[in-house]
Amino acid sequence: MPQVKRPDPSRRFSAAPILTACVFALAMLLAAPAATLASDDSSRIPAFTASFEARAMGSTLKASMSLNHEDVRSRMAMDAHVTGLLRVLGRFELSRESLLNTNSSGLHLVSSRSHQVTPRDEREVETRLDHEEQMAIGHINGERFDAEVPKDTLDFLGSLYAIMQQLEDGELEATGDTTTIRTLERDRLREYEFRRDGEETVDSGIGSLETVRLVRRSDGSDVELAAWFAPALSHLPVRFDYEAGGRVFELELTALEWHEPIIDLTEDPNP
Repeated sequence: MPQVKRPDPSRRFSAAPILTACVFALAMLLAAPAATLASDDSSRIPAFTASFEARAMGSTLKASMSLNHEDVRSRMAMDAHVTGLLRVLGRFELSRESLLNTNSSGLHLVSSRSHQVTPRDEREVETRLDHEEQMAIGHINGERFDAEVPKDTLDFLGSLYAIMQQLEDGELEATGDTTTIRTLERDRLREYEFRRDGEETVDSGIGSLETVRLVRRSDGSDVELAAWFAPALSHLPVRFDYEAGGRVFELELTALEWHEPIIDLTEDPNP
């Protein structure tokens, strides 16, 4: 479990979120974490399907994110696409899926898949992790790669789950508290620091919600990105703010559906 640190008063950070990729800011926003492990007594995040939307420059970015539990494993998925003026330039689409072990031994990435399409290129990445050998084995557009990875390396969706779980478990409880998470992005490892930056009331598509604001910094960079998590919704993110092309975009929650729990076949129905 990454340790929660108190801030150094001598350090100052810029509060302006900056994004390097225009259309796929959603994937970049929280992208990145390393292993925040679920504690033995922590419950899993409830299964859900959430819809998000952002409007800018005559275009709309729509995204859907879901979480489902399958016995001791959890599957997260995300799909996003652009409609409107930008669609004239070509397809802007992104899909991700992660299979995670979410049991009392901790949070571990089993496999990861992503497919990204832009007018300039198309990239498909498939990865599985061998935790005993601490290796990631995968393919990028059909070309194999092998990468050494620390034991608790996650991917984009795994890192999002980890942050939600930390907040649910009472970590990052004070403004200025930080945690570091490591993620595998394609065939490269990245480290990110997440810092609790206060509380705010956010107006979303499902009503006004009290939220916890977190900012994320990558290793070797002063760039910060922000996200807002709602305690009343098991710390589901309800807003992603980012800047691209000199404009500020807001990706906000527009709809949320909680799923009925899947029967755990590992439990004895007649104890």
